[in-house]
Amino acid sequence: MSMTARAVAWALGSSITFQALTALMKALGASLPPIEIAFVRGAAALVLVAVAWRALCDVRTLRDPWIHLLRAGLGTAALLASVYALSTKLPLALVTLILYSRILMMIPLARVTLGERAGPGLWAATLTGFAGVLLAVSPALSVPDQVVGAAAMAAAAVLSAGSQLAVRRLTLANPSTVIVAVYAVVSTILLAVPTAVVWVPPAPVETVGLLGIGLFGMAALFCTAQAYRFAPATIVAPLSFIEIPLAALLDYALWGKAPTWQTAIGAALIVAATYSVTKINQR
Repeated sequence: MSMTARAVAWALGSSITFQALTALMKALGASLPPIEIAFVRGAAALVLVAVAWRALCDVRTLRDPWIHLLRAGLGTAALLASVYALSTKLPLALVTLILYSRILMMIPLARVTLGERAGPGLWAATLTGFAGVLLAVSPALSVPDQVVGAAAMAAAAVLSAGSQLAVRRLTLANPSTVIVAVYAVVSTILLAVPTAVVWVPPAPVETVGLLGIGLFGMAALFCTAQAYRFAPATIVAPLSFIEIPLAALLDYALWGKAPTWQTAIGAALIVAATYSVTKINQR
């Protein structure tokens, strides 16, 4: 098997496991507190860091501690907001679509926080993507519970974009192993105390589900890392778009929700916009 074929296989594995993880979190969100699910999801990354013990050793080379804390805070808040959105009646496909808009949100955020200038092509793609998001979520605006979920997911996308900008800054002086290790440790600490306060003892089936969240979370991270090991981002990144039809398929199979025409057209606009932004940034 060629290197590219291996990368494609691992990237597809990442998309499948990530959507399985998201569907499982949505299912458990009906009976367990979102923060409890988020804690288990975050702790899975800590397990991976513990296994890769070199990452903990590399923490001795830590630089920019306040930016590390900012990144951990933004990332943890984004995780909480997304898990809360999943606990509402917002369709899985819309959760996935809104999360993709974080790539578009990085353009204006980078302009405001880092002073980075963007050309007309980037701004055109960004505005097209935002139009796609508005079109995709328009049917949800008539359902009160989905409005709350969409707002939470939009907040998660903004927070996630901010977290990624912080990562961009951190990579100038920190190894990627240190960035991952610090985030895993700090986010777990941030979630531990409030989780202990609201902890709901899971039923046997829910315990299995929480274990599944941890396993799927670790598997998704591992598959992503393997994909980038065998091929560059120009090949791997576009493959993640398969998550959108996968989410729609899971919506229909598990909850009987078929995508609306607004969601379908909005998805096409978002995919085209994020792909354009990715290609322009790689030039």
